[in-house]
Amino acid sequence: MAYEDRSNRAVLPFNPNSTTVFPIPPGGKLTQMRIILTGTVVISDGSTNGTPIGLGGPVNLIKRIKVRANLASGARYPGGDLVDCSPRSLLTYAIAQHGGKFIAEINGSTLGNGAAGTYFIYLSIPIYFADSLFNNNMRTALNMDTLDVSGNPIYQSVQVEIDTNGLDCTSMFAGNDRNINVSGLQVQYWDDRLGFSGDTTPLVQDDHDLLIGATQSRMNDPGWQMDGGVAQMLILAEQGSSRLLSDALLNRVTMTSPTLNFDEYALDLRQKMYDDELYDASQSGVGQYLIDFSHGLLGNSNAAAQMALRFDVNNVSGMNMDQLKIYTRRVFSLG
Repeated sequence: MAYEDRSNRAVLPFNPNSTTVFPIPPGGKLTQMRIILTGTVVISDGSTNGTPIGLGGPVNLIKRIKVRANLASGARYPGGDLVDCSPRSLLTYAIAQHGGKFIAEINGSTLGNGAAGTYFIYLSIPIYFADSLFNNNMRTALNMDTLDVSGNPIYQSVQVEIDTNGLDCTSMFAGNDRNINVSGLQVQYWDDRLGFSGDTTPLVQDDHDLLIGATQSRMNDPGWQMDGGVAQMLILAEQGSSRLLSDALLNRVTMTSPTLNFDEYALDLRQKMYDDELYDASQSGVGQYLIDFSHGLLGNSNAAAQMALRFDVNNVSGMNMDQLKIYTRRVFSLG
């Protein structure tokens, strides 16, 4: 019997510089979540728009999104932070799920790039558990059933935590001297679930920043997570304090392990993204490098603990002013 449960489940006022928490109700296999910002943002006073930082507004109204799973006693699934990501990583990875196109605020609003005005926004930040890059895309859906197939409990509770900005404009636009009012803004939680039997493969998503201290040909990554099997990896090369995507930083990526021999230049990575239709040819790939190790097969993921990474990088803006943002999707075996 087919079963689908798709709902905008909860809404709260947007509270700047705080943490908003949504408990996730149990039941079914959760394929996708969305964190939605919608409503009115008013920018007023001052005289200087400033320069967008990263994706600017309204994306930078959110600092970070976490999905935290508290395990039940006897669970075979992993717990802890199943998602710990910046909105930029989640929105950029979604390009591969959106026919190769980048989609942020649905009407294309950037809050006037910091100009005074009243802006109505609808920004949906997607979190994909089911993933079209896998041949069986439902295999990594988040199992929100109360019991696994062996009758063991899974999660005692799961919640989404959203860290926000928004007390002033400077988190979105460097040098902006205007005031911001977000009292007309809401944050909503949406998810989509299917009802099918069986266990799923646990998936963990996270990102971290790797600062570039100097130009070097073999920079390693001390923040690399040493567990799970890496299915996909996204590298975002961010230049200067504005965190603008740039092709001037990354030259080459080398990764080795007992199951991996990988050595490609930046343009090799870019070409492969277009060849595999992860990005549409009309989509700018500047500063973006998406690597799919799985080729559709979960079993082709590479053990993170055995991977040695080296990055050939340039330091354009000064010591620790440039960085690589590294996002991974890692799969785990059941205990």
